[in-house]
Amino acid sequence: MNPITLLERTDKHYLGGGNRVVWTPTFPVYLDRPGFWDFASYYNFRVEPIFSFCVLNEEGFEFPLEKRSRNWNPARLEQDYLGDYELYVKEQKMVLPEDTLVSRVTIQNRAGRTRIFHWILFTALRSFPSGGKEFVDNLDLLKDRIIFTRFLQYKNLPLYGIHCSLGLNLPPDSYAVYFSEPTELQPRWNLTPFFDRFENGTLPNEIRIEGISQDGIIYIALHKKFRLLPGEKKTFWAACALASSDEEASAHLDRTLKGKDPLERSIENWKQYFSSLPQFRCSDPFFERYYWYRWFGLRLFAIQGGGEANYPHSAICEGPDYFRVPITYSAQCHMMETRWMSRPDFAQGSLLNFIHVQNPDGSFTGHIYPNATQKSGFYHANWGRALFALWSNHPDRSFLEEAYPGLVKYAEYFDRERDREDSGLYDVLDQFETGQEFTSRYLAVDEKADQYGWENKIRLKGVDATVYQYELRRALAFFADLMGKENDKKRWEASAEKIKNAVLKYMWDNDEEMFFDVDPRTMQRTGVKAITCFYPYMTDIVDEQHLNGLKRHLLNPDEFWTPWPVPTLSVDDPYFSPNAEWKGKRHNCPWNGRVWPMTNSHILEALATCARRFQDEELKQATVTLMKQFIRMLFFETRRGERDPLRPNSYEHYHPYLGLPCVYRGIDDYQHSWIADLIIRFVAGLEISPYGKVELQPFDFGLGELELTNVRIRGKRYSVFLKNGKFQLVKGK
Repeated sequence: MNPITLLERTDKHYLGGGNRVVWTPTFPVYLDRPGFWDFASYYNFRVEPIFSFCVLNEEGFEFPLEKRSRNWNPARLEQDYLGDYELYVKEQKMVLPEDTLVSRVTIQNRAGRTRIFHWILFTALRSFPSGGKEFVDNLDLLKDRIIFTRFLQYKNLPLYGIHCSLGLNLPPDSYAVYFSEPTELQPRWNLTPFFDRFENGTLPNEIRIEGISQDGIIYIALHKKFRLLPGEKKTFWAACALASSDEEASAHLDRTLKGKDPLERSIENWKQYFSSLPQFRCSDPFFERYYWYRWFGLRLFAIQGGGEANYPHSAICEGPDYFRVPITYSAQCHMMETRWMSRPDFAQGSLLNFIHVQNPDGSFTGHIYPNATQKSGFYHANWGRALFALWSNHPDRSFLEEAYPGLVKYAEYFDRERDREDSGLYDVLDQFETGQEFTSRYLAVDEKADQYGWENKIRLKGVDATVYQYELRRALAFFADLMGKENDKKRWEASAEKIKNAVLKYMWDNDEEMFFDVDPRTMQRTGVKAITCFYPYMTDIVDEQHLNGLKRHLLNPDEFWTPWPVPTLSVDDPYFSPNAEWKGKRHNCPWNGRVWPMTNSHILEALATCARRFQDEELKQATVTLMKQFIRMLFFETRRGERDPLRPNSYEHYHPYLGLPCVYRGIDDYQHSWIADLIIRFVAGLEISPYGKVELQPFDFGLGELELTNVRIRGKRYSVFLKNGKFQLVKGK
């Protein structure tokens, strides 16, 4: 199994090396052009353009490079170009672990005579210091490469300096830097100031960035001359390093330009990562490919700890562009999945970064930016379930001692600020903090709820918020017991019991057989059938008397069991829309009927928990059906309307009747759910208790073969095999 080649395809372009820099432009305009003209991301900052290149002939005229083919895998994006049938160019783009964007270029003379080719790397930098939000400073030529600092501002947060170093692996023959008033920023040679200054086969070797105004565009070019015999090829590479200081940028660029072939290094980087993970293959191509695709996405949006004061620990970001930061709502998902890695760093860091910047009142910020935190934002998250999962794989006393005090403050914040009635149920204060905005559950307590921002203007006792707190109290009691904190153990056990009783008393409707949100003004149930109403089924709050309600509502095609389940709002709700519309307008993130992988992960937990706990055959089959449909939904369609097992995706939400993703959002590889974890636990059947007991509890997916190897649990290796219809668990050293 080679996941790099397994994931190979022709319709993808996302690249990353596993740290600060990714190239994931959401709506690329210049994908067919050489280089990286569409934006790259340094954390959540858009940096654009990076560079492009062109090739000139002996007379200085440009060869029109026409893209002929494209091929992608996690290690590189390869594109072939032709120039007047006399020039062939192969470009292999990649992002290396040292945060360098690299174009590895091979040019070939296809003419019948010796030719001179001029290869020119160029870029254009916006610089508007008068506005104070985007400008360039400290530009200089140093050892054949150009260094500069790009200052950028995200929203109203402080300015942030990104230090850049641009160069070639061969000494340039000439260079130039010029300042210009603004014009269209396109990767076209004839729009640059170099177009009419390239004379006698050279650039002028000068830097001129003065002017009567300091606002404008700074153009940079590096030139290399090649003499090629008929049929001869030449391979070289260009790179731009992005870093937190000039010294770091220069050192990283040196490593890229002076080290071994960057393509080999990129392949090795991804190969080492994939080989360190639990190895999985099975006879279902959708399960097999998506398993590896999910691990690709997790690596793509990883950040290594220590790069910023706000990021002392390694973690996973939620997605591309402005989602490229740690976010509380998705951090719980990342803990669930990365706990299966051989080391717990990313799973632990996904929580510890939030404790590191914990608010004085005990709450966690919604987003952690490299140079600031979100002041008004908050997301509810199921830290308790994620903690149990992490501890099952990697019991670490030092992590526990570091995390426990912050989680206690977090729980106390909820008791103090989110349940002032002392009811055992917890408040949602605006539609955004659940991560599930624009749905009718909030209108039940305020008809204007969808018009508020992060303003804390509503109060709703949320099923999801309350279930999360129940699981957190159970986890705190468990960990208090491990640390010998007997009084704390009793405190959190009593708190969990109080929440359980309150959920059953106030949220459970015996006639409707469903849990509902509660209006704290009246302590009456709202009656809105949202997907979160099923969250108690993940826990031991329910017993057998509640199972009929789960089947009656969740498995009902007229409510939630659509062809591509599960929509976030019941089909019979007056605000339900499968088309991402809220009150007649298509929205970016509607939760009134679309299928979100995030909530599907929760519902699979609920179904599987009840199916196993109560040995219910109908729920076992429902778990299998939902898991199959869920995974297949995450693949693009072929032209015949079938699911294409070669083209996985991970968008924010999908159509419940057609299973089509929200491509209009442009946000692919969105890490807002847990899927590799579900495959390991439900398809391979590998479950671990918080006490470390390892068991096989697979669901029957009708597979012919399955192998799960290199699974490291508490210092031991485990493997699962399915052959001749029988599962086998093998324990190694």
